Amino acid sequence: MLLMRRRFDVIGDIAVIGCTVDELEKDTAETILRENKRVRVVLAKSAPVRGAFRLCGLKLVAGENRTLTVHRENGCVFHVDLAAVHFSPRLVNERRLVAESSEPGEQVLNMFGGLGSFSIEIAKEKRSTLVFNVDINPDAARLCLKNVLANSLRGRVVTVLSDAKEATNSLFLNKVGRVLLPLPEKSYEYLNAAISALKDSGTIHYYDFVGIAKRESCVDMVLAKVAKSNTKADLSLRKGRIVKSVAPRRYLVSLELHAKKSGRV
Repeated sequence: MLLMRRRFDVIGDIAVIGCTVDELEKDTAETILRENKRVRVVLAKSAPVRGAFRLCGLKLVAGENRTLTVHRENGCVFHVDLAAVHFSPRLVNERRLVAESSEPGEQVLNMFGGLGSFSIEIAKEKRSTLVFNVDINPDAARLCLKNVLANSLRGRVVTVLSDAKEATNSLFLNKVGRVLLPLPEKSYEYLNAAISALKDSGTIHYYDFVGIAKRESCVDMVLAKVAKSNTKADLSLRKGRIVKSVAPRRYLVSLELHAKKSGRV
């Protein structure tokens, strides 16, 4: 059916469709509700993602009038408020891969932790790992606390309400073995702060967007950008992958970097 070719995400029991022509939204929403029995709400994006909290405008098209839901993935449960926090179900495989690559007993800093999705999946996968989930959004911090309890991870995921640089400088200098930078718009700006949080060496999960005609060159382009950064560390690539397409000829790229400090940052 032509309507069902319209792209939509399902988060818990809420479906989110992209910006559409108004007269098609209702028909699309009713089709989604009819053909997806677990969906109770259909929202449409009314504005693109923007701002420090990465929120997009949403409007109710069909179903119950709410933005709160409970989402399950990779054996974890997440309380999500789509009006208050950014959450992408399309990163389900990426979250699993990062959790699997973490080491038992590590201390991990997630500099843009949001509602705790990456952090909780790491702590759930590696039971002896301690994860610090930093975010500047009070609603994200509140939901992270709720999700920590929902996943029985009290004391294993620590929620910090702060700007990531300020938190790093005051709490995490030379303290952790792994850092996540899962906010592509800010990863390059915060790379030095991430390095400063590491002990003498460690792992950085770096995310960035790249626009390019040749898909196979994406990882090389992001790696070249990182190589030009003014960092006080030797960076080498362990793994690199395209996470997803975000627009025609534009991709989200993940680099797993090994960083060895050349001096205190």
